[in-house]
Amino acid sequence: MLHMNFKPCTADPDVWIRSGVKADGLTYWQYVLLYTDDILAIMEEPEKFIREELGHYFKVKENSLGPPTQQYLGNKVSQVTMENGVKCWSFSSSQYVQNAIKNVEEYLAQSDSKLPARAKSPWTLNYRPEEIDITPELRPVKAAYYQYLIGVLPHWIVELGRGNICMEVSAMASMMACLPREGYLEQLYHMLAFLKTNHR
Repeated sequence: MLHMNFKPCTADPDVWIRSGVKADGLTYWQYVLLYTDDILAIMEEPEKFIREELGHYFKVKENSLGPPTQQYLGNKVSQVTMENGVKCWSFSSSQYVQNAIKNVEEYLAQSDSKLPARAKSPWTLNYRPEEIDITPELRPVKAAYYQYLIGVLPHWIVELGRGNICMEVSAMASMMACLPREGYLEQLYHMLAFLKTNHR
């Protein structure tokens, strides 16, 4: 990517950017998202870029080129038309969120537990894990499950575009420095219950 004058994005090193010039002479930013063998090129003539420029360095399967498929790294990809008639691509983490919640519900069902019935916000009212949570520490198996939930579910869901839970996820992740408490896990279940009813 560096040989093609791309630079990695500071926020995400899998996103590469470079300036380009459109056919009408307008200068714009070209984006390439790389993840293992998945490539998403956002620019004028993306197929030409993949075939000719990227194809100079890597073997590209001809039948793999085309518009984005239904899924890209957990995101549902679809083309939408804006109110002004402009067509653009849309990403939605809804399907990923629903699948993640289904997995947690199956895990909880093994011990006859459920996610909270109602959750109108990512956290319960006035919850402060660093100040007021003095619930018992989790046993090792549940502590490992807490770490799994933090690492796999909320962090990835935030990366997929759910910025509305970013602060809560960061706060709960910071609690992994100490032994997780039962209250922390309950707050994660509350967060997932919130996402269940707000998966879009």
